[in-house]
Amino acid sequence: MKTVSVVMCTYNGEVFLREQLDSIVTQTHPIHELIIQDDCSTDHTAEIVTEYAQRYPYIRFHRNTQNLGFNRNFQDALSKATGDFVAIADQDDIWYPEKIQKQAETIGRHDICISAYHTGSTYRTDGSMQTVTPCYELSYLLFYDSTPGHSMLIRRDFLQDVFAQWDGHIVYDWWLSVNAHLGRGIVCVDRPLNWHRPHNASAMTRLKERYASHIPPKPTWQPYVYGIRKYREQQLLPTWKFFYGYIERRTSDPKFALPHTLSHLMLKRDVLSFLRLCRLCMKYKQHIYFYPRQKGIASYVRAFFYPAIRAYGNTYFYL
Repeated sequence: MKTVSVVMCTYNGEVFLREQLDSIVTQTHPIHELIIQDDCSTDHTAEIVTEYAQRYPYIRFHRNTQNLGFNRNFQDALSKATGDFVAIADQDDIWYPEKIQKQAETIGRHDICISAYHTGSTYRTDGSMQTVTPCYELSYLLFYDSTPGHSMLIRRDFLQDVFAQWDGHIVYDWWLSVNAHLGRGIVCVDRPLNWHRPHNASAMTRLKERYASHIPPKPTWQPYVYGIRKYREQQLLPTWKFFYGYIERRTSDPKFALPHTLSHLMLKRDVLSFLRLCRLCMKYKQHIYFYPRQKGIASYVRAFFYPAIRAYGNTYFYL
């Protein structure tokens, strides 16, 4: 049986932490180790983890001497794993009992196995919970980090090399997904295997509050107008140039023709290149634009303006 390391990063997570730990230690697949790395919490997170570590010897607890931020904290914690596979855990989710087992059975020779998940602030047993099935085509991933870490089971041999060229600013799970496509690929379990709980104190919510506070609750025309300005602004960021330059260099194989062209155009700042990018997004919208319930002319208009729409609320390049 392949061994599985679970890696969790914590920061002031006392509210939800016990429920998440309970869901991990009761997995049907045996856990080789549970690595928990705390990023200088000021609440009772450390006491809770210490309590569980005394009950479960395979829990390895590390406490940072200075705050690294969620991105670098996860990268550093992942480097400590020793299992054949590595599963990433958020501190505030709940895993269903067969999460690791189903993903370990499905991953095959792929670098990453992701899974669908439930989301929402309240758990309901009436079947009405929202289910998210990540869209993980490479062309789609150029615009949006749609494969969150909490949905991943990863080959450790893949992890050993993937961060060697990471600049530390690209969101770690986005970087993993893109590089998996450039390697042995991604496979998905098309059923919810965990409950992801969004809340105001989460790392991604804080990031959005800092860099996307300009977005109204229900934007209408704003992404079409201000999105173009945000797109041009983000093109000047070093993280943008690094990310799309890296993808352009790594996608010279003809099988990556579409993402190669897209990344090339996203590095260009002339108007013609932007219009060509928009045209490709509309032409190949089934691979890029992910609004399956929207049909007709509106879907083509939105697909054409998709680079601006995504840039309008994008916070990924500001880490």
